[in-house]
Amino acid sequence: MKTFLLILLLMIRVASAGEATLQFRITGLFQPDRIEDLRRQAGTLRGNEKDSPGEVRLTDVNYETSVATFAYDPDVKPFKGAKADKVVECIGNLLRGATKNTFNIFPVSALTPEQQKSERIAVAGLDCKGCAYGAYRAIAAIDGVERARVDFKEGRVTAWIDPAKTNRDALVAALKKAHVELVEADAAATNKLPKQ
Repeated sequence: MKTFLLILLLMIRVASAGEATLQFRITGLFQPDRIEDLRRQAGTLRGNEKDSPGEVRLTDVNYETSVATFAYDPDVKPFKGAKADKVVECIGNLLRGATKNTFNIFPVSALTPEQQKSERIAVAGLDCKGCAYGAYRAIAAIDGVERARVDFKEGRVTAWIDPAKTNRDALVAALKKAHVELVEADAAATNKLPKQ
């Protein structure tokens, strides 16, 4: 029995040595408990087709940066011989399928956290996770939003943006279009809070 376990452990190490990893910015991480949602829904992603048995594992998630690391074996279908863009497309498709489009992948931001501008907007009427997700989706879809958070208990939406691509006005417009009620009187004060 000990010999069998030793051989099994050696096989696992050899299999792990052939893994490749990729990091992506993850959309859908709008509050801390979403990490567990991501792990539960996408801890291991498998292709549904018989000819595509490739498996992708979620190995790490950094909530503060919204960056996740995925591992896969580049020597199995559908990854063997695939170009980088096809690997990314496959991982994205598997993730969206497993999570019913609530999580998605994008390239890791080229901006450092110091280069990103923090915009905080006071909101009202977000009394559940679903409402918070709706507000999040409204701003996360904007080109230039690097990551975002929604705190429905404190009534605040926070977005870290690339100021060369978007601004506060675009965030406010997207929230209004999504019928998120803004707390205008507190908007200026809320925006002056320290960076996180």
